[in-house]
Amino acid sequence: MKTLPLLAICTAVALSASEARGADAEASLAAPEDGGPRRWQVSAPDGIAMQASPAPDARAIATLADGAILANLGCAPAGGRVWCKVRPLHGRARGYVPAAFLQPARGPDGTVPMGADDSALRARRGDFDANGTLSCAQVRGQPMGRCTFGVARGTGGDATVVVTFSNGFRRTLFFAHGAFISADATMSGTGFDTDWQTEGDRHVIRVDDQRYTLPSAAIFGR
Repeated sequence: MKTLPLLAICTAVALSASEARGADAEASLAAPEDGGPRRWQVSAPDGIAMQASPAPDARAIATLADGAILANLGCAPAGGRVWCKVRPLHGRARGYVPAAFLQPARGPDGTVPMGADDSALRARRGDFDANGTLSCAQVRGQPMGRCTFGVARGTGGDATVVVTFSNGFRRTLFFAHGAFISADATMSGTGFDTDWQTEGDRHVIRVDDQRYTLPSAAIFGR
C-alpha cells in the first residue's frame, strides 16, 4: 500500500475543511426555499439601517435594533459585499442589510429553523399535529365562547392554526418565531388589522373584529 506524505495528507484535510466552510457559508446565505435559514437576527450593538436597495448610500427605510428578528428573503453580492433582503418579523416593509451584520436566528424552541416552513401547506390539507378548543368571539361585543382548532407545527416557533367557529366560519392564524403574525383574508378583513399579546401561557389575539385566546402549548407542543 502506498503511503501519502504527511504534507499531502495535511494539505488534503485543509482543502476539505476549506471546501466544507465554503459550502456551509453558501448554505447559510441561501433563501429558505433553497435550504437557508428561515430568519436572521441582527448582530450590531448600535443597530443597523435597512436600506431601500443593496447599496450603502441607498435610502434608509428603517433602523433595526441589535437582536431584531428578520425574515430571510435571500442574499446576493452587490457592490463588493453581500446584501440580504429582509422583512422585520412584525412588519410588511422590505429592505436590504449587509450579511456581515446578520446571523441565523435561533427560535424560542432552541432550534435554528432551516428551509421553508410547510405548516401552512399542511394546515390547508388538514394535516394537523394537534386539535383542541380555545376561547373565541366572532363579532365585536360578543361574549367569548368556544371554538375548535387544528394546529400544524413547524420548527423555530412556526405554526399555522385553523380555528372553526360554531357556525362553521373558519379563520387561519399564522405564527412565526413563537409570535402571532397575521391571519388569512376573509370577508371579515385583510387579516393584518390585529392586536396581540401574551398573558401568562396564553396568546391573546384580535384579528379584525374577532378575538381568540390560544394556549402557548398549541404552538410549541408542550
